[in-house]
Amino acid sequence: MQSVDLPILPLATPAVKVGFLIQHYPPYLGGAECQARDLAEALVSRGHTVEVATTRWDRSEPLREARQGVGIRRWPTPRLRWLRFPWNLLTGFAAGWSLSGRCQILHGHCLSAFVLGGLVAARWRGCPALVKPCSLGPDGDVARIRRPWMLGLAWWMARSAQGFLVQTRAVGAELQGEGIPQARIHRLPSLFPRLGAECSDSAHPLSPPSAQVLYVGRLHPGKGLHTLMAAWPAVARSTGWRWTVVGDGPMRQEMLDWIEREGLQDSVALVGYQPDPTPWFRNAEVLVFPSYSESFGNVLVEALQAGCGVLTTRVGVAADWPAEAPVIRLPSADPRAWEQALRDWAAQPETRRLSRRRAARQFARAHHHPDGVLSRLEALYLGHIDAAVGGSAGRGGAA
Repeated sequence: MQSVDLPILPLATPAVKVGFLIQHYPPYLGGAECQARDLAEALVSRGHTVEVATTRWDRSEPLREARQGVGIRRWPTPRLRWLRFPWNLLTGFAAGWSLSGRCQILHGHCLSAFVLGGLVAARWRGCPALVKPCSLGPDGDVARIRRPWMLGLAWWMARSAQGFLVQTRAVGAELQGEGIPQARIHRLPSLFPRLGAECSDSAHPLSPPSAQVLYVGRLHPGKGLHTLMAAWPAVARSTGWRWTVVGDGPMRQEMLDWIEREGLQDSVALVGYQPDPTPWFRNAEVLVFPSYSESFGNVLVEALQAGCGVLTTRVGVAADWPAEAPVIRLPSADPRAWEQALRDWAAQPETRRLSRRRAARQFARAHHHPDGVLSRLEALYLGHIDAAVGGSAGRGGAA
């Protein structure tokens, strides 16, 4: 997603100096990285100060700069893969030590070596720190740093954070299963800056019902694409609809071969990675998202805010939404269920389809408005800062 210019909003809480730690930062293109950028810029728009410490993965990027009011410092990182973990651990410690001397709280994004080093530095300097795991499951953040060869050291570093920010209940449950007390786990959904006046019906009226099915995401087996590939030929024959696939990944060639083999050139289009998929959401009738596992699933909210219908599995935020959410939840490995759901959607009268898309947009505004996310984060920052100041005062008095 591209950066969003946010209006200056009245500050509801005292201004806070926040230090962000993240191994990669835009222009690196990744969901966690773009979320960190959006959050940093939104906090600045509300009167806070944000400094970002990250690695200089692209030598063409300057060591220091400011973007949208956010100060960015890039620390050197080696090209040799085997050297990156220890190097980033040390540079993360140096970055965390530096930020802890200027900021009131540190906010780490993902459990990378760079962030882990920064968390330890913050602990040693007495600066409160929060960290957000960015993925879950056997290939997720926690699983990676819990590997036996790390001897528990990386996990000890992660536990040095005062609090963990989780996007969904599933991520929180994984942390609790690893021994993190529930009191240190805080729910904080992803931030969607466009979910304000910009996605109102007056600013962007819903387009007429279309015959376009959309997928946005990585082309990877874990996203459930084989389920859609098994269901699609029958859907295309019975409905005449077109499936547009936005994204790239290791399954791209497999999907191209499948399109050729099945003769689906007129009903499936692979358009590759798109830096801003918003126009695709606005022009689509329904998003299909058969993923097996997600820490959140940003595309689900992005689709709803654009007024796009959603067929999804019970993953990420979709598992947390109430039963009355305007989405259809399906099993991940049942092509017949997906085929029937798409047929049923196509068979609805246009008025019904338009009504469901309008309900999708209203739900997104009600449940994921950015002001609610930012107010929650500000409260967490201030609570941890106050606790750290109180603890320091208590230790001083005891001495």
